[in-house]
Amino acid sequence: MTTTRGSSRGFSRRSVLLGAGAVMATAGCNLVGGGGDDPTDAGSTSGGEGGGLSGEITVALVPDPPGASEFYRAQFDLFQEANPGVTVNIIENPADQQLNALELMFQQGEGPDVMRVQGGAALTRFYDRGWVASLDDLVNDDFTARFPEGSLEPTSSGLHREGKLVSIPLVWGDWGYTHLWLYNTDILAENGYDGPPETWEEMVEMATTITENGGGSVFGVAPVAPQYFIEVVQPFAQKPGVNVTTGEPDLANPNVVAAVEVWRQLQANGVNMPGWESWDGGRPFTEFAAGRLAMYPTATWHVAEVRKLAPDIGMGIAPIPVPESGRLAYAARSAAHQPIWSMSAESANTDLALAAMDFLGSVDFYKAYYEEFGSFTASQVAWEDQAQENEDQAGILAVAATDIRTAPNPELLAQGAEAFWADAGGNADLDVKNAYLESIVSNVDYEPLAAAIDTQVEALIVQYEAENADLRSQLTFADWDPLEDYTA
Repeated sequence: MTTTRGSSRGFSRRSVLLGAGAVMATAGCNLVGGGGDDPTDAGSTSGGEGGGLSGEITVALVPDPPGASEFYRAQFDLFQEANPGVTVNIIENPADQQLNALELMFQQGEGPDVMRVQGGAALTRFYDRGWVASLDDLVNDDFTARFPEGSLEPTSSGLHREGKLVSIPLVWGDWGYTHLWLYNTDILAENGYDGPPETWEEMVEMATTITENGGGSVFGVAPVAPQYFIEVVQPFAQKPGVNVTTGEPDLANPNVVAAVEVWRQLQANGVNMPGWESWDGGRPFTEFAAGRLAMYPTATWHVAEVRKLAPDIGMGIAPIPVPESGRLAYAARSAAHQPIWSMSAESANTDLALAAMDFLGSVDFYKAYYEEFGSFTASQVAWEDQAQENEDQAGILAVAATDIRTAPNPELLAQGAEAFWADAGGNADLDVKNAYLESIVSNVDYEPLAAAIDTQVEALIVQYEAENADLRSQLTFADWDPLEDYTA
């Protein structure tokens, strides 16, 4: 049986020089099956009929979304059944403690064999410290066929460092970039509305009416993810907050100020659902499913969670509202994939760890994850036919098709800017989230809060320019139109 134990511990960050370079699509071994022409046969959970593997590995993961603990245990039980000589030990860490825990484990010489690295910034840091192994031995035609065509290019995949594949994704590349306006069709109808708001102004009017009519039991809206609201006017609203068309810090951009002001006024007028600022990650979809919250901006995975809690709820999915004057930007796609799983460079059982990585990147694993959680996984062949037949999922795909644009990513494209980009992106003091939350909750002006962060970002740019005089130009893609896909 798979064993599980918990852990939580501490950490910090650093940066790395990333190279362009090309990955050699070697005919490397596929240790966990595959080899056929049909990508849906590649990397089956059978583990390649055993393959003579034996030994013990440790996998450090994050048990989210709800139910993930049981899912991962069941999946690794399948992996062990197919490899009778193998034992998989699982360490679970809360999402907000995973990176701290991994850092400490490596510092103590007890790093796991396989781990969730939780995104590009952490992958860069771990790679810089020599903790992440190359996965190039997995790359062959069968492996490549599991993912969308062209999405494993080293300069744009998000999974490569210095031209080497060092991570594999879990969910669909656009899953994290797609942001939705979720609304309760029944509540809207009861208040005289036959569709969701398309503009900020309509949103304010509808939310105010619903809250006023709700009598303290139903509320129009909650700003649980105001950054999704901001990104329709400014594609650089997240860390490190540099406008890549100018190379200048731009968190105090007037358009962002206007977006935050919408939420601040709703809060001041008592329209937002009370207490939203202290909710945990599951509270928004819980309140929505209970019929107490009419609308909110959300990530894609909330859709399935709402449907689990309230199978018959009238749930609508729409794009994020834009200013009446029109949108100025789209959600920015900075890489084809989000890196999640990586293999330790210090593993004492590399063949087995590599087999586990192949298993986690198999079509069967992706299909099982999709069927369990309703999340689109990185292998579209595992779910795309089923998704189009599901009204909720088709709604997510429709928004994704219209509301995302590829943006230039200095961390992947501008050789020399990577260190600054990673350092600034990992600095909690430069996180604009704190500024807009303080503005909305405390009813204070957002502009001076954001301007103070811009000043810190500028100082960091100047600091890095001491060793890299070309940094500003490396951060600048002046020809890019945020309303269009960036093409190198």
